[in-house]
Amino acid sequence: MKIKLSILFLFISIELFAQQKGSEELYISRLATLKSPIELSYHAEVRKYIDAYLESPEKTRELIGLSKYYFPMIERTLRSKNIPTDLKYLAVAISELNPSSQNSSGATGIWMMSYNVSKMYKVKINSYVDERRDPLKSSIALASHFKDLFSIYKQWTLSIAAYGCSPVMLNKCIRMGGNSLYFWDIYPYIPESTKDLYPRFIAAMYIMNFYREHGIKPVNPELFIETDSVLVNRWLSFQQISTTIEIPLDQLRKLNPSFKKDIIPYNIDGYWIKLPKNKGRQFAQLKDSLYSILPKSTEFAPIAIQQDLIDSAEKKVVDSKKSIQSSTIEQKKFDKKKVTYLVKKGDVINDVSDWFDVSVFEIKSWNKLKSSQLNKGQKLMIWVKASKTGYYKRINGMNAKQKKKLKNKD
Repeated sequence: MKIKLSILFLFISIELFAQQKGSEELYISRLATLKSPIELSYHAEVRKYIDAYLESPEKTRELIGLSKYYFPMIERTLRSKNIPTDLKYLAVAISELNPSSQNSSGATGIWMMSYNVSKMYKVKINSYVDERRDPLKSSIALASHFKDLFSIYKQWTLSIAAYGCSPVMLNKCIRMGGNSLYFWDIYPYIPESTKDLYPRFIAAMYIMNFYREHGIKPVNPELFIETDSVLVNRWLSFQQISTTIEIPLDQLRKLNPSFKKDIIPYNIDGYWIKLPKNKGRQFAQLKDSLYSILPKSTEFAPIAIQQDLIDSAEKKVVDSKKSIQSSTIEQKKFDKKKVTYLVKKGDVINDVSDWFDVSVFEIKSWNKLKSSQLNKGQKLMIWVKASKTGYYKRINGMNAKQKKKLKNKD
């Protein structure tokens, strides 16, 4: 009996091995047909991620649908910088084409762009806006970054690895790998959190090109609609837009993921936002009525006070089907209190603005700072909501790890 069981087990093992071997040969042969300037070097790790896509057909269908929406824009951007358009598959691998994705290190957007990279290419990040979540603006920055990475490594494989773990870390991995420039020689030394980026990229490229051969049919995402771009040059909340011209809040967020708090802040150049095509004209017609919900002086008021005004205004938005009437709301009583923050080693002004939910401009204005440079031991005066004074005072006693969690709270 034991002999029969052993023979059966051996037969099953041989059969599974043959199937696995057959699948690998199929993956290799299909990848070989893809003409790409990026080397597609097959490895067992690649198979693992291809199988993961095939084991979750519903999720893969959604990804393929999202690619129909995002890929044309990404391709145009990459092509404008003479970057291989195949890098678009990196967005599938790294974020599953979700502009609101964020990891434990604070990287976000469809490219999971780090704070340091975004600052190198002047991507705007503040308490209200994170342009890393804007697919177009982040793609422009990514194309420039990859152009710079390729000028260092002269190959796209290592450029992808450097994007994941940083050029400094990759150079260290290359030295540990005996100065080899072949990715799979360096692979064991790449940090665990980023080493799977290249195999994921190859798997994403495979599934996006051969999903039909596996019987997977794409679905159209909710975003797959025609849109208009409209310019907003005053403070405005998504709630005001949603209530006045009847657009679901969730749809506004999906179309405009870079606005972190459902608020379009004042900017001298204004912000372009996307609306469904049939709503663009309605917004233009009602724009003055929308803005008049806030006092005329709103755009010049301190940002913290403006937020209170917006909250008050949202409660008094009238039904657009009846009539949009201009109204004036009395400015709320000033309910702010001052707290003092002692700058620690390594603090940067953008992080401080996030911790205290104020803008960099306000911090510089309140403390008469001519630059954004902070020095250890420096005292910053910050005005916060009186009702949350105790909460903000505790930030002074937090360690770096606690403040990092606080920074990622949005």
